[in-house]
This record gives sequence, structure tokens and C-alpha cells, in this order.
Amino acid sequence: MVLPDSSSSSPRVVIVGAGPVGLATALLLARQNVRSVVLERRDQPSCRQSRAVTVQRDILALYDRLGLADEIVNDGVSWSLGRTYYGDQEILQLRFPPKGEEIYPPFVNFPQFRIEELLHEAALATGLADIRLGRTVDAFEQDDSGVRVTATGPDGEETHTGAYLVAADGIGSRIRRHLGITFDGWQTQGRFLVADFEAELPFERERRLWFNPPFHPEGIVLMHGVTRRLWRLDWQIPLDADADVLTDPERVRARIATAIGDHPVRVVRSNTYTFQQCRASAFRSGRVFLVGDAAHVVSPFGARGMNSGMEDAENLAWKLGFVLNGQAGPALLDSYEAERAAAADHNLAVTGASMKFMTPDDEAGRRARDAALAAAADAPDHANRVDSGKLYEPFPYTGSVLTAPTALPSPRVRPGEPLPDLRCAQGGRTTTLRAAVAGALTLLAVPGRGGLTSGLRTALDAVPAPAWVRRAVLAPTPAGSGVLTVLSDEMWDVYAGEQDVVYVVRPDCYVAAVVPLDGGRVDFGALTAAASNTTR
Repeated sequence: MVLPDSSSSSPRVVIVGAGPVGLATALLLARQNVRSVVLERRDQPSCRQSRAVTVQRDILALYDRLGLADEIVNDGVSWSLGRTYYGDQEILQLRFPPKGEEIYPPFVNFPQFRIEELLHEAALATGLADIRLGRTVDAFEQDDSGVRVTATGPDGEETHTGAYLVAADGIGSRIRRHLGITFDGWQTQGRFLVADFEAELPFERERRLWFNPPFHPEGIVLMHGVTRRLWRLDWQIPLDADADVLTDPERVRARIATAIGDHPVRVVRSNTYTFQQCRASAFRSGRVFLVGDAAHVVSPFGARGMNSGMEDAENLAWKLGFVLNGQAGPALLDSYEAERAAAADHNLAVTGASMKFMTPDDEAGRRARDAALAAAADAPDHANRVDSGKLYEPFPYTGSVLTAPTALPSPRVRPGEPLPDLRCAQGGRTTTLRAAVAGALTLLAVPGRGGLTSGLRTALDAVPAPAWVRRAVLAPTPAGSGVLTVLSDEMWDVYAGEQDVVYVVRPDCYVAAVVPLDGGRVDFGALTAAASNTTR
């Protein structure tokens, strides 16, 4: 039998891969007071490449809950406008206006390697994550009692045991292959040269995408800022182009000049890549779970790779934490694949449609694309035919077994969606609503429009729930201890309905249910998945 070590220092979850998703899983498990060991083949804390760069506002909110958002916002590049060109003519603008709150910008560009370094430091600081670099996983086994992983490290063979195994080992996942899980999909016709370079440029910090610009008439070019001095350019190149020739520093520098003009630049890195659209046929096998690129890979035109991987991490971590801490039965873990596979299918469909438009694989597709671009150039009302990449938003779990339908006629926040974030005051300090409720199953009571906060806490305490469920009140004005006070009348309108309600908020800040506070009953069956817990 595979039995985890019973000592207090023994990890309870083994994580393979110390990219952003693996490290986030370890950090989020630590927030649930669960130990982990992270095994990484690299011998350094990060990939040292920018790779994924765009952080969407809901994922930035997650980094904020983990204490990492300040550096990302301060050193990164915030943007809310994307421009699309056909030749040298602008044909489309994608604007991302605020959704009633201004806590986080819609998107912040920030290099992946720095995110990995921040996560690495934060995970180590918890004292609950043992990160071991320079480890190559050779084999693993599992049974009903746990998992055992064999790895080769600097001092030879190592064995690590735990209750569960999380595979965050990327697109070529050895864990996935060992399990016999297929990785089905297709490779797009788009091959790209990417270059990161430092320069002082008089350009607005916007996302710019060109179809067949004068300086590169043979394909697509994408440009955006990565940090305050670092920029990135992607050029579509022929499938049979010689990568060694294309990535020659002098050739790259000359190519950059055709796009930005005569400005001094320092090429930081360059490489070529080809898009894939793939999904694992299963996200779980027994005690083993796939996350991030090990589970799904999409093209980068939409910022759906690392962002969706971070949601994998948060979704899985709280469920593993609940099971390992006795707050829920193992059946809760079934919902990980159901929710995140549905999210992956949605992301694959969206990015697949974008790539078939942007890099069509036959002449008919190219003619159709060019006709749509020409029509948009002639008349702005045809711009909706142009697909330049639909950018990431969190996937709603409206069809999940953890999401309860509501009897309320029109709740202000629908079950299955992320909890709208806002700034609020708690105990004399300013925080955000998601930061205040994250990590625990929370009953959040909200008075109806014009209602009184007094008595709300008493009514909330009367709602039957497991003893470990957190209870909080959200109100428009200060009303004693334990109340989260909204700091903006505008944001209060996001929540204020016609009657007093309770939002059942999951640890990952998704709304599981909305019930009337007066006589409403919360069904915790799916959320605790058959665990035997006392209620209060």
C-alpha cells in the first residue's frame, strides 16, 4: 500500500512542476494549511522567459489575495484598449471598460518568469511548501491510500509520498503520458517569431494587432508592452522558415526597426513557436489531477493560457484542502474535472475560432478572412466580422453540481459567477470583498435596497451551516463588528436587490447559491460532498 508519512512534516500533496500553476497550487494549498512538495526539473526558480505576459483583472485579484499584486501592478503595463489594423488602416478597437469598480485594471502585462519568482518566494515563506529544484520524475504509483513518486535529484533517487498528486508539468506532461491520457487537438497553420526587447518608445501602452501591415505584408504582427521598458513583437512567419536564421540578433534588430522606426533597442530574447489547441481526454485519474498546460493548451491570442491555469489551481486547491482537512468527502473532488474541463472546452472553442480566422489553413479561409478585413476597412459596421482574439474572462460554473438554482426572480449576482469585487472597510482597514471572503466557504448576508443592517447578523447566525462556515455581512454603512462596509455608493448598486439575501460564496470566490435571508435554506450537500459535519 502507498501510505503517506504520518509525521507532521510530511507533505500531503505532491506537485510535479514549478511553473506558475504548480507554484500557485502549492501556495493555495498552504492557505488551506495543507503541506506539499513541489518537484521541478529546472535547477532555477523560474523559466527566465517572459512567455505568457497578460494577467486578466480577475486573476490579478487572485494574486492580490495571495499578496503578490503590488509588484505586478507597479512594474507591469496596464492597458484597456486593443487596436486592430488591416494594412496601415485601423479597423477595430476593443475597449474594456470598468465593470462598476476600479480596483484592478482590465489587463496588466507582466513577464511570466517574475510571476514564477514571486510565487516561489511566497510559497516558501508559508513553511508548508517544500520546493525541490533539479528533480526529474521517473515513475509514480497510486492506490486507494495515496501516491508514491520516484524522482532523480542531485543526490540520486528520491521517493515522495502523499495523499494526492498534481501534475503541473506542462504540455509534454510525463505524468499524463504515464497515465495513458490522450492529448487530443490540432496544430494551427500559424508559426510565429517572437522577440522581447528593451527600448524607450513614444507609444501608448496598448495592444496592437496588424493584418498584413506595410512593414510585414506577408502575415500578422502583434505588439504590446511587457514592463515599463520591455516590449514584445510577434511576427507570423512561413512554416518552413529557418529558426536559426530568423533569431539571429542582428536580423531581429533590423526586423524590429521596420515596426517601430529608428529607436535604440536591446534584444532580450527571441524564439519561434507554433500554436496548438489540445485538451487532455481526462483531467483526473484516481488520485492524480492535471492542471494548466498538462490539461489544456490554447493559442496565446486571447490570454487564456496562464490565466485559465491559475483558475485550475484555485479550483483544485480549495477542494483538496477541504477533503484533507475533513470539511468534505472525496466526492467533492469529482467537481474539479467537471468544472475545469467545461472551462477548457469553452476556451478551446473561442481560441480555435480566432486562430481559424487569423491563420486560415486553406485558400478558401484566407479569401473569407481577407474579405472580412476589406469590408471592415470600407465600413466600420462590418468590424464585428473581424476576430483578432477574444480576451480571457473567467468561465461561469452555471452548470456545475456545486451551483444551486435560485428561486429569486432576478438576483443581482447570479449563482455560478465570480463574486463582483469592491473595496470595503473591515475593522478599520480597507480591503477588498474577495480578499475578505477567499479561502473559506462563506455565507455573505446583504440587506435589501433601503433595508436596515441591524438584526441582519442575528438572522445570518440562525442559518444552519457547518461550524467551520464563515459568516459575514455586507452593508452600505458601518454597523458594528463583523460587517464589511462598502466604500462606494456606485458599487453598492451591484449588490442591492429588493430583499435581504445570503450569497453562498465558495473559497475561490464563485457564488454557489443565492437564497432569501428570511427563511432561506442553504443546501450544503454538494459543497461538502457527503462529509459528516456538525451544524450550528
